[in-house]
Amino acid sequence: MVKRDKRRADHGDSVVRGRLLAAATELFTIKGYAATSVREIVEAAGVSKPVLYYWFGNKEGIYLELMTEPFGRFTALLEECLGTAGSPCGRLVDLLDRTLMLVRENLGGTRLMYSIYYGPPQGAPFVDFEGYHRHFQDAIRELVSGGIEAGELRSEKVDDMMWILLGVFNVALEEQLCGRPDRPPGIDREGLRRMLTLVLNGFAARTAAEVER
Repeated sequence: MVKRDKRRADHGDSVVRGRLLAAATELFTIKGYAATSVREIVEAAGVSKPVLYYWFGNKEGIYLELMTEPFGRFTALLEECLGTAGSPCGRLVDLLDRTLMLVRENLGGTRLMYSIYYGPPQGAPFVDFEGYHRHFQDAIRELVSGGIEAGELRSEKVDDMMWILLGVFNVALEEQLCGRPDRPPGIDREGLRRMLTLVLNGFAARTAAEVER
């Protein structure tokens, strides 16, 4: 086992670790998990193999770190938005907005997840992508149901409303993933919030006079 140099500054450690994660993200996305070697990762990061082994153990370890860290942040966000008091519709917009921000902060990692999930089998360690997606759906359902109970939204089929909201979010997500340096995404953070507000206004509970009309 490689012993950590106690004289090395913590900042230096985090920089080296970050270079390894960035190199692995790019190589796994371009070449695939199976076709990427530890040698290629460390060469791209400008370090030696023992450094990768120290931080992550092996190739599987660095891959799992790339998956678990962002999903951990996503899970914490779900719990926060569901556990916070206030308007269900406001929390719903906040959840989708902040989830998009997580994507924007980690575009390389998100593209890697898409390549692993939608691409051919690569022998990568199992990650329950579908489970996380179900948690996302369940959180939206819970907030929509809360909006109906609070009188903010009219009583319609919750799943239909969830899929519509998720569809709006996915369009914004794809805009981030398909953006280029010379063409910024067509939907930014404010654009997503405007679109969600339009949809939620359409779902809004109607007064008796509006129903009669």
